[in-house]
Amino acid sequence: GAEEDKRARSAGLCEEGWSLCGEGNPQEAERLFGEALREDPSNVDAMCKLAVLYEFELVEYGKAEELYRRAMAVEPRDVSLVYDFAVFLQERKGDFDEAQSQYDRALRMAPTNGSVLNNYAVFLQTCRNDSSAAHQVFLRAVEASPNASTTLCNYASFLENSLGELDQAHAFYQRAIAANPRDCAALYNYAIFLDERRGDPEGAASLYGRCLEVDEFDTDALNNLGLLLQHEREDASGAKALFEKALSVDPTDLATINNLAVLSEDSLKDFEAAEALYLRALAVNPKDVTSLCNYSGFLKHCKGSEEEAIKAYQRAARVDKGLADRMMEMQQGRASYRGSGCEGTTEVGYQAN
Repeated sequence: GAEEDKRARSAGLCEEGWSLCGEGNPQEAERLFGEALREDPSNVDAMCKLAVLYEFELVEYGKAEELYRRAMAVEPRDVSLVYDFAVFLQERKGDFDEAQSQYDRALRMAPTNGSVLNNYAVFLQTCRNDSSAAHQVFLRAVEASPNASTTLCNYASFLENSLGELDQAHAFYQRAIAANPRDCAALYNYAIFLDERRGDPEGAASLYGRCLEVDEFDTDALNNLGLLLQHEREDASGAKALFEKALSVDPTDLATINNLAVLSEDSLKDFEAAEALYLRALAVNPKDVTSLCNYSGFLKHCKGSEEEAIKAYQRAARVDKGLADRMMEMQQGRASYRGSGCEGTTEVGYQAN
């Protein structure tokens, strides 16, 4: 009948709109989702997809929230919808109280949902700083999804960084990559663990290499493998190639620009290239403390420009004096050999499902 025809047209418009998301035409996608909802005001799929468009592309959080709430009013028992809304409240609105309420609601409906348990555990640790509660939820998550590499990796990171249980963390990192040998985030976090906690840079390098077999343009892996080549193997040309490849992916990434600048200064002794890279970093962000401090050290130790070096430090100190002072102390350690201290490595972190 007529109602079935409207629902069918609404579904078609929704799919057409979804196909445009991420393609550089969010306004047309918005229009199509709007038409879908005019055809069928109860189309939860259209509400959710339009909410995602507002959240991630148009950055209109108020409209996204309204659509999530409308969708939940139509489908109050949809666990995925409640869970998505909890993550939205946590990450976009910073409303931790309601986010926790929505996580609890989702788990009342689905107590063994591994994805919800994983993200709720991360929420309890990172947003509530409640390691005890997070630990209990992580244990439930691992029991519910014993082969989910994301959950296993997050639990390993929790054991490492919150509880200091390094042997257990090691075992869970191994479980994570055994569960999914192509999970780049698990490989990457395990590599950092091996390098920083176990003193095994070669093991870390192997894991970064495996990351790059999965995704040759993974900039985090390119940077950290480049740093290992520079400092552990003294392979400056290999490190340079990796940093340059990372820059080809994101020419404005400050960590990569600084890594290549420090390599050019310390290992390649190409001071002209190093200065150009420091200035490039500061053109991207004139207030970046890392770039200002690295440039200050370069001006002092490589160009002998004490006055300009002080000015660069003072600019950094106006942004964050504590960080600037710590970085300048590190610069002193590079005075005789400009080879360690101020690179922009990427920190280990939790993953979302």
